[in-house]
Amino acid sequence: MLRSPAYHAAPGAVPLAAPYNMTNAIQECIQNFGSAPRNQSIWQKLTYFRIPRPMWLRANPSDGLTTLFDNLQMLFTEGTVVWGHVIQANSLMFQPGVHDCPGELVYSLEDARRVDPDDLNQVADQLYSLKGTEPEDSDLAPIAAYLTNELIRVFGLPVPRAISPSLRCRISTTFFVRKHLPLRRLCNSLLPIVVNPREPYIAMPLPARYWPEPLIDWWSK
Repeated sequence: MLRSPAYHAAPGAVPLAAPYNMTNAIQECIQNFGSAPRNQSIWQKLTYFRIPRPMWLRANPSDGLTTLFDNLQMLFTEGTVVWGHVIQANSLMFQPGVHDCPGELVYSLEDARRVDPDDLNQVADQLYSLKGTEPEDSDLAPIAAYLTNELIRVFGLPVPRAISPSLRCRISTTFFVRKHLPLRRLCNSLLPIVVNPREPYIAMPLPARYWPEPLIDWWSK
């Protein structure tokens, strides 16, 4: 599992400039995906939204990632669209390939149009900095152990106020599906996601067909 690189615009570049900015981007994602409950055709369920369990998970059904797959239908029907930020993901996802892989996301369920992606970036960086450490703080130690282990699954784990004092954030294990990502890989740490707004707080990237074109262009650079 490797940390996805934070995105930095080149000097003078304006990837998502006004009037099309991050607020517009997430608002369009919300509009494109539609309000819950959403209706999916049988064809959609059998094709674009079909996410088979990987063989290694079938062979190990006690893996906590089973929770995500058990609730995928509910997620895409009832989930809320918000910004998500990658904390860490399998290194295979940062390059072309065929395998879908798990990873960890941080997000906030507050009004997505008011969440500053830069704040999520800072929270993700602080969380990842705990990996490989053994903090004495009782709130931080479990997060450090979970990120270091890479096989522990969490769904809606609250981010301690020591890391995010003003923005209430949660962490969820996810599964990155290549067919749902522009360029079929992780090109950026920030992306729109779909989150179940109640337990279990499962989260998945918003499928790319619901992203506005300027956001896809920004992601792909």
